[in-house]
Amino acid sequence: MDKTLIIHPQEKPDHWLWISVLLFVSFFVAGLTAMTLLNGGVVNRILLPIGADIAMFQLIWQEQPLSALAFIVTKSLFVFIHQDPRSGLNLWTLQYDSITLAVYLFTALLGGRLISRARQTTRHSAGLLRGLLGVVLLVTAFTYMTAIEHCSGATWVGFVAFYGLGFSDFEFYPYYQGTLTLLGLGLLIWGLIKGRQQTQANR
Repeated sequence: MDKTLIIHPQEKPDHWLWISVLLFVSFFVAGLTAMTLLNGGVVNRILLPIGADIAMFQLIWQEQPLSALAFIVTKSLFVFIHQDPRSGLNLWTLQYDSITLAVYLFTALLGGRLISRARQTTRHSAGLLRGLLGVVLLVTAFTYMTAIEHCSGATWVGFVAFYGLGFSDFEFYPYYQGTLTLLGLGLLIWGLIKGRQQTQANR
């Protein structure tokens, strides 16, 4: 009696890592594209403000290392700016600190696994769509900007969006970001679990 051996494609680490890299880059492209379309004007200046904070970090580090770390991780590493060439004012900026980059990287890695597993199945399930929605929510929850019409300091994009819609009395509450983070993480993990179950069912 002949036996047929069926070999199913395995998930290659380098494959999903490449997807993660593309996702990571796409977060910046999507953010800059949205800022350009919604606020007008393209990036004409890039700033690296972290250099100015190194001296303060070194000073605090000698006395209070934990406070120094808390200080430096919340400072912007680089900033994309649209500056008015006439007045020199920054009309809008998109800012990235260490925490934002860490969340972007974490989300890109999980998102890469999510998409890679979906590509191994014969049909895309609702788990993929919910997982991708989770990716969007996580990235949005940790993206900060400034807009000269609404805020001068780095502000969560969600608050700026509310200001742009006319909610001028909108209060700043951190739990808005916390809720968005938990919802996004939950959807992403749920999508990964469903994707794994579907991949195993196809074997």
